[in-house]
Amino acid sequence: MASSPQLPLADDLFLTAHDTVKGKSLLTPATLGLGLAAALIGELVFWRRLDLVDGKLALIDDRPTGDPATTAVLDQLLREGHHRAVRDWISFLATGIATDLVERRLSRAGLLLRQEKRGLLGSKVSFVPADSMVAGWPATRIRTFIGRGELLDVPDLVLGGLIMATGLDQHVFLTLDARGRSALFDQFRRRLPAMLQDLVAHCEAAVGDAVMARRA
Repeated sequence: MASSPQLPLADDLFLTAHDTVKGKSLLTPATLGLGLAAALIGELVFWRRLDLVDGKLALIDDRPTGDPATTAVLDQLLREGHHRAVRDWISFLATGIATDLVERRLSRAGLLLRQEKRGLLGSKVSFVPADSMVAGWPATRIRTFIGRGELLDVPDLVLGGLIMATGLDQHVFLTLDARGRSALFDQFRRRLPAMLQDLVAHCEAAVGDAVMARRA
């Protein structure tokens, strides 16, 4: 299982945020959307299409990425070029856009299976993992590397940050002891580029705002 390919950031987060057998989400739709939105923006940073500067998205390359999900986000950003605040884009993509893009990408890759159940009130569509081992690998990979005292690469550091920002750590990092959590925090602080730390922080703030709004 250690040889499994590393998926795009948002795909890894999506799989981590769902039960590996039945596909039930561990997060509310709103929180999931915020995490996936930040992850797709992170992917565009990895593609060297965007930078984050003073809380805003800075376009550095407008060429398509070759990936439908990130290219769709980039195209939308080009159409709405006058709106560049990171928080605004996270909130906008979290309205269902990010989740839909990631579900489609995972389905095309054969990693999610679409299921449709008919009921009295109409049809309900859901997605279940095609392989529970593959679905569980992103979280297992982080726990394993941290447990061995190994360094995470930058995408996995962002994934770990988004897991914590969305509250997923309460589910997937339960087996990490205090030493392991401290090691993860330390790598996050020391090794993750500042603009990606900022992206995770913006996601965490957006999740906090969403929680407060639901309680109001």
